[in-house]
Amino acid sequence: MAYRAKAIALGAPYITDEVVKLRKSGWSLTGVLLASGQILKAKIVVNAAGPWAAEVARTAGMELPISPTKRQVFAVKPAIPLERPLPLVIVPSGLYFRSETGGLILVGRSLEQDKVGFDFSWEWSRFIEVLWPELAKIVPAFETLKLVRGWAGLYELNRLDANALLGPWPDLQGLYLINGFSGHGLQQSPAAGRYTAELILKRSPTLDLSCFSPQRILDNRPLEEGGVV
Repeated sequence: MAYRAKAIALGAPYITDEVVKLRKSGWSLTGVLLASGQILKAKIVVNAAGPWAAEVARTAGMELPISPTKRQVFAVKPAIPLERPLPLVIVPSGLYFRSETGGLILVGRSLEQDKVGFDFSWEWSRFIEVLWPELAKIVPAFETLKLVRGWAGLYELNRLDANALLGPWPDLQGLYLINGFSGHGLQQSPAAGRYTAELILKRSPTLDLSCFSPQRILDNRPLEEGGVV
């Protein structure tokens, strides 16, 4: 919201609508069609649609290896207040937890059986039966706590290698991707956004992020990383 507010303050128009089709002529992009019926003409379009990235790309005949995958997070309150905030802790199983405001602890873990699709429901039993026993084993003080709330969101899971797709799509001139972050996009967004802007403006990138080029999809050349949760 801060980025949006700043962009608007600098003169960028913000349109509340939905892109239903990428418009193209031959191998060049010409703009987008909105759900309202309005056509926005543009020689450059950035697909930053997150979990909806593959759906947007498909309207131009592209197939991106991105799946909207449900992830769940739980906020708990320990019986004994912590003396100091906890850092982000990630254990080998993928369970993670960290301090949140209000004396809460956020807990989550990605599981292989997590649903693919646009599902925002969360399950109380997931924490009680799966996460809590492991959490209490790691931190015995958490054996007694209160589950305050939970929620579900979507990862834009890159099935190729769980890493970002940054840069122009090779087969459609004018289309840039900034997708597939698989959960770590918030951490990487400042650098990824700057890199994308520099490519569009044809400036020398501050950071060389060419290893994340979408070309690796067509080459079937995954950029493996073992630390993705």
